[in-house]
Amino acid sequence: MDPVTISLAGVASYLPQKIVENDFFGDPDATRPAMFKGARRRHHVAEGETAVDMIERATRTLFDRLNLDPRKDIDLILTNVSVPDMPMLGCGAPLTRVLGCQPRQIVDVHNTGCVSFVFMMSLAQSLMRATGARSALLCNVQNAGGRVFAHPDNRKRPQSAIPGDGCGVGLLVASEESPIRTVVTRSYAEFADDMRVTCDEGKQWWEPRSSPLYIDFTESRMAKVVERGNRVVPEVVREACREVGITTKDIDVLVTNQPTPIFLRNWREALELPVEAHVDTFVDHGNLFGAAIPICLERAIETGRAKRGSKLVLGGFSHAGDYAGAAVVEWQVR
Repeated sequence: MDPVTISLAGVASYLPQKIVENDFFGDPDATRPAMFKGARRRHHVAEGETAVDMIERATRTLFDRLNLDPRKDIDLILTNVSVPDMPMLGCGAPLTRVLGCQPRQIVDVHNTGCVSFVFMMSLAQSLMRATGARSALLCNVQNAGGRVFAHPDNRKRPQSAIPGDGCGVGLLVASEESPIRTVVTRSYAEFADDMRVTCDEGKQWWEPRSSPLYIDFTESRMAKVVERGNRVVPEVVREACREVGITTKDIDVLVTNQPTPIFLRNWREALELPVEAHVDTFVDHGNLFGAAIPICLERAIETGRAKRGSKLVLGGFSHAGDYAGAAVVEWQVR
């Protein structure tokens, strides 16, 4: 029996109203490593703004756009949130209550970071085919900018000027409208410990402390991350293209996570793609972590870069290089 065709029916986004310029982080002329330059502005979550709030706003837009009834048109919900509203708890259950959905399953995906949208596509496909579900709502929230990097003690750190906040959602459906031709995912466990969260007191995240948490970057660690990112993303994109019998020159639109302009340029050049084929929102939004892929895909659709029949490739890597993934979608072929 042939597997059911799964399509990416659409995406939508929400960006917090608060816009933060570079002077928020101190002297805009201060010397920063190249990894932490390039953003002109970014959005930050407001005080009291939750991940559920962000997903609800993005999802309402998606429901209106696709004329969906949340009470009967959503079978599965998958979420990935960079800074959960409650420790150890996902936001899928409260989101379901707010939206008025009645899904068969809720899965809060707490790993795969910046490339989690692609991993959730793969997971949702498997669940849909195994259970007979007809739809899956995928939700990505990046809210670390306003919750972590905006802290007065963290603003002075070079890496704090890069993250921006936002939410991107997507809907997968059992149809042949915009078929997902393949999803390739890779895990590199040997790099898992290179992403470290610390504080100046040297305490664990769950221990009482008087100083904020931050991501610890050293020059040697940054060099390793750059090398891995430059390598694994083109590799996984090429592999996804081979699986569907195309080359990277057949890519009409490349949508990736948005870590830094350096990565974006290097990936584009490695894949031999023109500038206009690669969606770049970094200057306006900074690093949107896992929300970047659905938000950038929406940008491509709204600006007309993703046309009917376009071959879309979604890809990227996360953390210090412990996950990478790529998907090929034929946009609105029916």
